[in-house]
Amino acid sequence: MTDMSDWLTQNHREIGRRADGRSMVLRRTYEAPVEDVWAACTDPDRLSRWLLKVAGDLRPGGTYALEGNAHGEILRCEPPSRLTVTWKYGDLPDSEVELRLTPSAPDSTTLELEHYLLPDDGVAGVGTGWELPLTVALTLYLRGELPESAVDEWYEPGAEHLRLAGLVAQAWIDLTTAHGLPTPAMPPHWT
Repeated sequence: MTDMSDWLTQNHREIGRRADGRSMVLRRTYEAPVEDVWAACTDPDRLSRWLLKVAGDLRPGGTYALEGNAHGEILRCEPPSRLTVTWKYGDLPDSEVELRLTPSAPDSTTLELEHYLLPDDGVAGVGTGWELPLTVALTLYLRGELPESAVDEWYEPGAEHLRLAGLVAQAWIDLTTAHGLPTPAMPPHWT
């Protein structure tokens, strides 16, 4: 079995500032053509296999809702390279997410996800929330190593998931600390 913690070293994490808040950027390269990565991130059936079920009027100006998570409006959709959406999650301030895909070699794609308009104290948590599914679940999905059904039908977090979540959280906490930003306490089950 592959030690997935090695996969985390292949990610580029960055903190920036946009408009009235911070942004977190995660960049990773996948061994898959850009059209395949685009479809995995935008096709409702494919997205439900590695992230969450999505519903809505999935077109620019339309809306989306990730089951049990965020919802918002689709601001820009330029297949297969750019998707920008508003991100409304619980009672947190509204933010925006932009997905950018670039072919990086024959049959490889660099994915860059930027989540911006974040409060200074939200960067570590948001970075942690995006990194694990983009690093582990999307990688396994693109390799054809996940079940053919929606993720909510088979996924159960276990000890390995918690260990990886702790490593990801610590990486984002270290980065926010280096930028002088407030950091949340890490949940005890991640340490």
